[in-house]
Amino acid sequence: MRRMKQSNNEGFTLIEILVVTVILSVVSLAIFTTFSNGIKIWKRINTGITGEDLFIFCDRLGFDLRNSFKFTGIKFLGEEDNLEFPAMVNSPRLNVKTVGRVIYEYNPDARILIRKQTDFPGVYSAGEVSPKQSLKDIKNAKFLYYFYDKEKKEYVWLEEWSRDDLPLAVKMELEFGGQEKNSKFIRTFSIPAGG
Repeated sequence: MRRMKQSNNEGFTLIEILVVTVILSVVSLAIFTTFSNGIKIWKRINTGITGEDLFIFCDRLGFDLRNSFKFTGIKFLGEEDNLEFPAMVNSPRLNVKTVGRVIYEYNPDARILIRKQTDFPGVYSAGEVSPKQSLKDIKNAKFLYYFYDKEKKEYVWLEEWSRDDLPLAVKMELEFGGQEKNSKFIRTFSIPAGG
């Protein structure tokens, strides 16, 4: 009886090696993509102000100023770093749209520009003025007030507003950024009831 020779080749074939290489590269690509997307999301969350946040905040300020009007109980007051005025607001307490006070103020210590509002009954009953929207990482914020000076017969920008009427427009100048890079943003908002 003849014995058959058994071959003892315990290696991998070329096809097995290619299949394993393709599987490893697909898994590695999936892991790399996951980490890369995670880092992009982390960077976006931890960056300062985004363009979308800035434009949403500006739209809100423009909407509030367009809806402002002269009101006996609430005066339009403006300083370089804050302004408050009467406007139509949605009152969560009364569950209707009503007259209220809108406040925009800049806190240089926290580097934040905050929008607050209270409804008309809350103005006199010391109702809660809660921040609704804010912009963070603002290095400097400045408000200017535009009106027609009848004595000088020219249009003028003022740094403070304490007159009884409304200004024609409000200019907001924002400076934001870190120590190495600063950028400036300027936007003017007209007030239809002003003048």
